[in-house]
Order: sequence, then C-alpha cells, then structure tokens
Amino acid sequence: MSDPRALGLPGRRIRLLYVVGNFVTGGAERHLLEMWRRLDRTRFDVRIACLKREGAFTPLVEATGLPITDLRVGKRLYDPSGAAGLLRLVSLVREFRPDVIHGYLFGPNLFAALAGRWCGVPVVAVAKRNVDAFETARQIAVQRRAHALATHVTAVSEEVATSSVALGVPRERITVIANGVDVARFSGEDATPAEAGGLGLPAASSPAQLLIGAVGCLAPRKDFGTLLGALALLAKDGLAFRCAIAGDGPDRDALEAQARSLGVADRVAFLGERSDVDRLLPAFDVFTLSSREEGIPNALLEAMAAARPCVVTRVGGNAEVLDDGRTGWLVPPENPAALAGALREALLDRDEARRRGAAAREAMLTERSIDAMVRRHEAFYEKALGLAAEWSEREPRGRQ
Repeated sequence: MSDPRALGLPGRRIRLLYVVGNFVTGGAERHLLEMWRRLDRTRFDVRIACLKREGAFTPLVEATGLPITDLRVGKRLYDPSGAAGLLRLVSLVREFRPDVIHGYLFGPNLFAALAGRWCGVPVVAVAKRNVDAFETARQIAVQRRAHALATHVTAVSEEVATSSVALGVPRERITVIANGVDVARFSGEDATPAEAGGLGLPAASSPAQLLIGAVGCLAPRKDFGTLLGALALLAKDGLAFRCAIAGDGPDRDALEAQARSLGVADRVAFLGERSDVDRLLPAFDVFTLSSREEGIPNALLEAMAAARPCVVTRVGGNAEVLDDGRTGWLVPPENPAALAGALREALLDRDEARRRGAAAREAMLTERSIDAMVRRHEAFYEKALGLAAEWSEREPRGRQ
C-alpha cells in the first residue's frame, strides 16, 4: 500500500473523479460498478459524474454510497445541454479538486479531458475499450482530441492499446488493464429446469433442444446478423436448438425482421435489456458472440466464469482471453458458416463442451479476478499521480 505522503498528499486520500455516460446494463457499466464497489475507500475519495442519471444499474450504483452528479446532458453532446453539462462538470472539478479524473467511453472521455485540462487536474485519464472500426470520421476526430488532451490512456487489451497509438498517443502514456470478472457471482453449475423456467427464456420442445445464448448491445459492431445467419444454417441441418439474445439497441427491429426472413423467428427470443445476466448464463448450453469488433467483452468473461462453452469471433481482445481448443472456440468474424460449424460442435459434443467450459472457469479464477483488476487500477492511479508530481516539480502548473 502506498503512503499518500509519498505522493505529495499529506494526511489525505487521493481524490478520484469518474466521468461516465449512464448506468445501463452494458459491459463498461458492469466493469465500473464492480470497481466502485471494491476501491479502497481508505486510500481513495471517489465521486461519479454522469452525462445522464439513467439505466437499470442506477440503484446498484446508488447503493455503493458514492456521490453522483448528474450533468443532465441530452442525446447529443453538441447541443446546448452538452455545453451546460460541461460547465457543470467544470464546476464540480473546481469544487472537488480531484487528483485524478478518469473518463469512460466516447462523450465522457471528451468531457473529462476538457474539464481536467481546463482546471489543471494533475492526472487526466481516458479509457479506451474498443478499436475504431465503427466510429464516424467526426467521432474519431473527437477521440483523437480527447486522447491528445489526456495525460494517460487506459486500454482493455493490447489491440485496443495499438488503436490508441494510431490516434497519436505515445505508447508509454498507455496502460493496459484487462477487464476482470467477479467469479464469485457464478457457480459454474447448470441452471435447473425450474430455475430456467422463471427467467422468461424460450421453452424447449424436447430435452434435445439445447439453448444458445448471447448477451450484448444490438448494434453493428456486435453483428448479431451473422449469428442469425449461422442459426439458419443449423436449422437447415436439422439441429434441435433455440436461442436467447439478451440486450437492446438500434438494430433490434432489423434483427427481428432478419430472423423472420431466415425462418428462425420461432427459435430466437429477443429478451431486451437484462440486469440478471448472472442468472441467465447458467441456463445457456452454449454462449456465443459474433462481434466484428471488441475490446475485451465483459459478457465473455462472465460466460467463461459461469463455465459456459463459448464460441466467439477472433476480434479485438477475445483471443487474449479465450484459448481456442482449450477454453472455447474462436472463429473468423462475418462468417456464418464458420460460426455455425463451431456451434454445431459445441451442441453435439457435450463432453468436449463441458471440458472447455470448466477450463474457461478455471482460467477466470486464476487469471482474471475482479479484485486483481481493481488493484491494478489503484496502482495505476498512484503511479500516474506520482509521475504527475515529478513533472510538476520540473514545470510548476497551478490550478485555475
């Protein structure tokens, strides 16, 4: 444990301000919730600023007891509500005087970088959780500006770190901190029929009709259209299965229409946004992600912690987490035939599926614990602040 006095903070905790979008049931939001629950309050004085106080995780975030400031930003950063929200954040920064400000995701990264630099916060960090395959030219320009203003970048994988370098960030300013998972939330056991029956999942017509499950935002980067194409191939082969997709997003109507056009609508249930994924996962016989882009998806880590056989695309940090042939299956993206082939193997060879699922859980227990991830963040803040103190001694910079 570091002595605050060694960081130039005699007799007090490090003041840490997070800037986030909202509290919907996404991977980044789950990651933050678990971290806020575990940060050492004896060493860190933590506050949260959100662009909009909404989402299913809101009561859970409130239960942490951390102060939350709603910046009341509308749907667009570039309208009057965005400007007003940025001014509210500046006011909060001047009142709280954080030692570290850490933005998460697109809009909050920009707000954190602008307010942090404007107010002279020693450590201004932005979090990068994806590569930039699906951002518009304007969004990439905004990302580039936020990264240029930040003193530090945290990335969830080496590939994501490389994408920050492509935005012009020197590699020495980037710290890779992979996502962790609260393995204790998952037993690794299958759900009983009674447990599964109360979750709103599609009922099986026979014991042979196994359940394929997926969790994620229904957006282009997740490419659930490729999953539906793979399911149509499995149905054509006569396999007995059903599928549940937990999540919501802009592509939902189009995906439901695609399921109907492919003739699999009676096998696929769109569950909408769910806050009980830890209860859903044990009911899945196979977990899958058909993403075109990922950082390190929390949904995959949680499925592995729940000992689910996982079939996912080889994109982003997935291959940094899942060992093809040992802890699951990796397939190329945008390839329904390859995805169908791996799903077929996982559905038909149940012994092999269980073996890989058990190995996945063991990997999460030994390599990806949530506590280790939190400790790495704490160490990052302390080290970054120590470096900031060294820089300020060389070139003094007062707060406005």
